[in-house]
Amino acid sequence: MVILVLGVGAFFGFRSFQKYTESQGILKVRVHPAETTLKINNKIYQNRQGLFNIKLNPGQHSLFLSCPDYSFWEDKIIIKSNETTELNDIYLFPNNWPKEIIVPGEKIEHFYLSPDSNRILFIEKSSNYDWYIFDRSTKQKEYFHKTISLPHNIIFSPKKILIHSGKDNWEIVFLPKSLIKNNISLNTSLKQALDQAGLRQKETSLVIDQAVFYPKNDNDIIIKTPDAIYLLNFLTESIEKIYKGKSSPFTAENEYIYFIKENGVFSAASLQTKEEIETSLYSFSLENLERTKIRKKKDDNKFLIIEGTQKAYFEQSKKQGSPEQSEGEAYYLETFQGFPTLIGNYLIDGIFSFDKKEILLSSEDKIEIYNLESGIKSSEKLYSDVPAIWFLDNEHLLFLKDKMLNIYTLKNNKIWPIASDVENNNFFYDSSINYIFYLSEDGITKVSL
Repeated sequence: MVILVLGVGAFFGFRSFQKYTESQGILKVRVHPAETTLKINNKIYQNRQGLFNIKLNPGQHSLFLSCPDYSFWEDKIIIKSNETTELNDIYLFPNNWPKEIIVPGEKIEHFYLSPDSNRILFIEKSSNYDWYIFDRSTKQKEYFHKTISLPHNIIFSPKKILIHSGKDNWEIVFLPKSLIKNNISLNTSLKQALDQAGLRQKETSLVIDQAVFYPKNDNDIIIKTPDAIYLLNFLTESIEKIYKGKSSPFTAENEYIYFIKENGVFSAASLQTKEEIETSLYSFSLENLERTKIRKKKDDNKFLIIEGTQKAYFEQSKKQGSPEQSEGEAYYLETFQGFPTLIGNYLIDGIFSFDKKEILLSSEDKIEIYNLESGIKSSEKLYSDVPAIWFLDNEHLLFLKDKMLNIYTLKNNKIWPIASDVENNNFFYDSSINYIFYLSEDGITKVSL
């Protein structure tokens, strides 16, 4: 009888425990740094890989993450029976960010990062402006150019750069270790190529509004003037007209360029056939066509278009030689041929997130997040001297205010400072290695998680 009673008790006890465990849910969390301690309802968990997979009873639970010399994180979550709750990667940020001056120099006025982040182009102020290229792998710097003013912008290719110092002053400059030492005036090359091809008429404009390297061959340059778009080979001075007429600034990817024509129609043209291959079914505003911005979702036929208006903003950017920023309406195109969705007003710029599932929209005093899957938009007040950018994932942004570079966490609206000495609004974020580069009074500084 004793054995029978114990057996029955063990059976029902096991069934009760089985039902209890079957009703539990699972919490999955990955934390950074990996040595972070997770506390759930005052019970402590640790994992050397920073990955937690914990069974919890259904209901509300309090989470607290901490790590010595790092910020803390806390939240409440709801666990549902037989369901897995996954939290995105959670980052704790250093109380004192590790910083390294990689290019010292009190006279550095501005710097630019190459697309692969391996080279840094920086400009020092002397009687004029001296240009250097710094190789991060060899730690060597080389002098290669001089100008009398800071540029509006520069465009990198592996062995050369385009320098924009004004509509009548575009230069092709070859980087150190190149076989070609002399700079080339892009304005002169355009004029000579048009004359040679018989494309220059009395009314043909020689003003260059925009120029970029052809992605597949950097001897070819795509040039936009007020009345046409061309493809110019500056070595042979051969030229082909891609589009005739006024247009917005274009965006280029692979073999195609995308732009809005003078009738407001969004179009795509092939750089190989030099023919217009697609036009949308919608006409955009022509109020300020030259200030319209086109952002393309990489390797996908989805677009963000911000129409230009007459109102200019961000006077500080003009002081540094950057183009004026303007405010306008933002439209999202799910497909090239589809009708656009209006997703924002009075906006300065917008960028797709790293996973291409959201769009960050920036205005003078706030940011908006548009979710491409749900079509839901959220808005937060955020004052920034330049448009905010994505940082780490879809939950974090980088923004700059009064020389202070900060992280803004969208989930809980918290702000974490990174650096308080950013000069000339000059910083870059490399998402592939999670490094931030910025200009300080002491030179170009690198910050890493």
